[in-house]
Amino acid sequence: MKDIETYIYALMEKGSIPGISLLLGKGEDILFKKQYGFKSLLPQKEILEENTLYDLASLTKPLVTALLTLYLLEKEKGLNLETPLKKIFPDLPFDIRLVHLLTHSSGLPAWYPFYLYTDAQNPGYFPQMKSLQLESRPGEKVNYSCVGYILLYYIIEKVSAMPFKELAQKVIIEPLGLTHTFLSLPENLKPLAAPTEKGNLFENQMALAAPRHKAAAKRFQWREDVIRGETHDCNSHYLAGSAGNAGLFSTCEDLFKMTREFFPAAASILTPESTQLFWKNFTPFDKSRRTIGFSRNSPLSVASAGKALSRRAIGHTGFTGTSLWLDPKTNYSFIILTNRIHPKVGNINFNRIRRKLHYLIASGGQKPF
Repeated sequence: MKDIETYIYALMEKGSIPGISLLLGKGEDILFKKQYGFKSLLPQKEILEENTLYDLASLTKPLVTALLTLYLLEKEKGLNLETPLKKIFPDLPFDIRLVHLLTHSSGLPAWYPFYLYTDAQNPGYFPQMKSLQLESRPGEKVNYSCVGYILLYYIIEKVSAMPFKELAQKVIIEPLGLTHTFLSLPENLKPLAAPTEKGNLFENQMALAAPRHKAAAKRFQWREDVIRGETHDCNSHYLAGSAGNAGLFSTCEDLFKMTREFFPAAASILTPESTQLFWKNFTPFDKSRRTIGFSRNSPLSVASAGKALSRRAIGHTGFTGTSLWLDPKTNYSFIILTNRIHPKVGNINFNRIRRKLHYLIASGGQKPF
């Protein structure tokens, strides 16, 4: 694995990452697992540890939100992927179906800073959903949308009659024995977390750059210290830690346990028939192939120096620097966890880095292909 180490240390030298944790699994077996570098650079340097908890960011979408949605569809009669949202929330003004939210084809905007407009008199984000404008017709094109997964958060709570975090604990975290996985970190475990950005400068600038949100962004009390043990994403942070689009904290090993639930032969939470939906392309009308919760046949899944993953592989990335890719051809799970936005968000092509790492992990030492 010398090539991997050389590449990673070069990334650290450039300031692209403080450190990184990698895992390659096949079936139930871990073939390669190692961490390199630092967990924290500010306010002081800390060596990366095996039990470091990462803010998984948008990996929350498939790992929790999409999985819980399919779980509820199995349990609730009268609901399926084609169910209109109006059947669940009659006052929503959209002709959107559940499958549109799950596959990012709803037409809802990519991002909206709901937290800027909440207070004691206007708690929660759901009331603001009704005033959003669709950017395309549902089912017409893929437009990656955190907003859609925040809406799924509210659908999950309505259908299950349970808080989102409690349902995740009951259905996913406890049955799988995930002792290092959380949707809200207890205070005593926050030192184990890899810190992210110093303040929310990146999201602050996004809001200030949008004429619609500029005034509210100027009034808002943004976080200024190094964010550690709190969800970096503001919509999730200000909704008690998770809004369905982000919020999950975990380690490499626990994440590997979760990935097994997306392989039909290994799944224990869903039936094999439901699990197959994570691999089916629901968006043949768009170049961006989307399954339930995942991206399929993405440019990210093919390494520049050769095929690291097959064309049927599915995966997802997280803004903080996390990613996972699953390959049905080889039964491989590729996991990359880093806090690449610590202490600030850099202007780098991190997908290029992910592609290179996929290839090096796949070809280094284990010769899996």
